[in-house]
Amino acid sequence: MRDRIQQQLIHDSLESITGSKLNKLSETFFTHLFHLSPEMADVLNGDVAMLHRKFNSTLATLKNARYLDKISASIEAMALRHVGYGAEIHHFTPFRQALLMALHDILGDAFTPEQQSAWEETFDAITEVMLRVLQEQPQTRSTKTIALTQATHLLDAIGGSEKVYAVHQRFYDAMFNDAYLGPFFHHRTPKHLVEQQTAFMVAAFGGENHYQGQPPAFIHMHMFITREMSDIRTTYLRNALIEEGMSEDICQRWLAIDHAFHASIEKKQIEECVMRAVFQQPLTVTKPANYQPPIALSHP
Repeated sequence: MRDRIQQQLIHDSLESITGSKLNKLSETFFTHLFHLSPEMADVLNGDVAMLHRKFNSTLATLKNARYLDKISASIEAMALRHVGYGAEIHHFTPFRQALLMALHDILGDAFTPEQQSAWEETFDAITEVMLRVLQEQPQTRSTKTIALTQATHLLDAIGGSEKVYAVHQRFYDAMFNDAYLGPFFHHRTPKHLVEQQTAFMVAAFGGENHYQGQPPAFIHMHMFITREMSDIRTTYLRNALIEEGMSEDICQRWLAIDHAFHASIEKKQIEECVMRAVFQQPLTVTKPANYQPPIALSHP
């Protein structure tokens, strides 16, 4: 009887979250999640559409938890997929917290204590199945995830957050002046971008997390950013690192972390852009006919 009441409470919650409101819930969830645990931005890497699909899949699983005995095989398979993504046991705590925070943000007072309790108990029941699978598995994390884990906690080697800020000042000075990529930054304040990117990367480097913005996929979802543009950006970033006196080892470790977020930003065609409003248009830039890409610097 209690399980039936819990599922009705979850059903009632989800009934009031449809359409654009559902996407807002997803966006809010990932914003909270990546703030609570920056490393999850790599575990759950992907573009906006992929992140929405993963979130909707999670909601569908929670919605069907009353049939836990019938869907346990599907939950176990999902757990195995997450092992491949690089998921670890300690990731479930921030995931649970972010979900509850997002529901509070979107539903407000309508998210009653009874509903919260239902979500918590249902999430915990599913988590119990997934944790059992994860505990039985060897650490089969992807090569990329292993490399990124080893690359974190390098903030001291870089020289602290002040040095990260100095690199980003050089980086954005160059990007704003680029004839091709510069238009992406029209109507943006350089100081704000430097501060925002610094906070994001300091957290990614293992420092304190003061980043309050959205995940990269959502910030750039309406921008048509190609692989070519990412490569140009990488050249500017590497040049800024060299100009700021970073060693080749630091450059490689910094860029490895930076590159982890490219997949969630790059697009192969303009149709992949996601608009926040009905009348919004994709943000695109035109490559000048005489454009000269930046020259890559090398260590002296």
